[in-house]
Amino acid sequence: MSQSLALIELGSNAARLLLAEITMGVGYRVVCQERVQTRLASGPERWLSSRAVRDTLAAVRGFVRSLPSNNGHTALAIATSAVRDAENRAELLRPLIHKYGLNVVILSPHDEACLGALAVLHHLPIRDGLIADLGGGSLQLTSVRTGRVEATASLPVGVVRMTEQFFHGDPPSPDELASLRSHVQQHLRRVTTPLAPTGCFVGIGGTVRALASLRLGRRADEAARHGLRLGQSHIAAMRARLEALPAHRRRRVPGLRPQRADIIVAGVLIIEELLRATNSPTLTVSTFGVRDGFLIRRTFPGT
Repeated sequence: MSQSLALIELGSNAARLLLAEITMGVGYRVVCQERVQTRLASGPERWLSSRAVRDTLAAVRGFVRSLPSNNGHTALAIATSAVRDAENRAELLRPLIHKYGLNVVILSPHDEACLGALAVLHHLPIRDGLIADLGGGSLQLTSVRTGRVEATASLPVGVVRMTEQFFHGDPPSPDELASLRSHVQQHLRRVTTPLAPTGCFVGIGGTVRALASLRLGRRADEAARHGLRLGQSHIAAMRARLEALPAHRRRRVPGLRPQRADIIVAGVLIIEELLRATNSPTLTVSTFGVRDGFLIRRTFPGT
């Protein structure tokens, strides 16, 4: 039995549409996908800015209009930390539910971490390790052992939030960089999830995919980036290079999506601190994440 699912992911940095064909108990196939940058995590803490809400609703309107009208698809949305944490999230949820008829699932931090881990375990040959999902609003850490989630943690150190909170110069000043580094270190010290993986250390999310493309020197496809290993020295070199450039020059760096140029410095710095905290020599890149985990769970109920 197969079904068509239109999945809208309301991420903290971007909104995405995935149209997938699911054969229950067998597998799924992504037919098409779209991405629109919306920056839901921008603005005041625990508050969705009017602009972000407006941009997100416009993106969803475009997604809905682009869907085929004759294939009987099911449409739903999943939301992560920016929506989850916002006190005014009803301003976004009301029109999504009542105007566009979407069923909106707001993922808890634990659910978000588990879905990311499910995608990694499904697409990489690992059984033990630590999975870091760095998004625009938060960082999810998941410890896995023998192919199962052992513990999760969520930290409010997403790249959009950290960029807005700590960086005011262009490029950021040494003091701004040092303040962010200290802030991230403080949060990592409070984590109870094991930070010394006995297996792989895997990264997912837009920043990690961007680092893979930067390492390859081009906007690489999933096949080239997935499973790529980035050493501590590679990441430190990319951070040193990027933090010295103003945003307009970062936009021209080979492999970096221009829309990510303003937040990439915070992202690579956070990844660098994660490698140090875990004492991991390398980071393994996964191009699959939360939305893929959601599709896997729909395809194989009970996983």
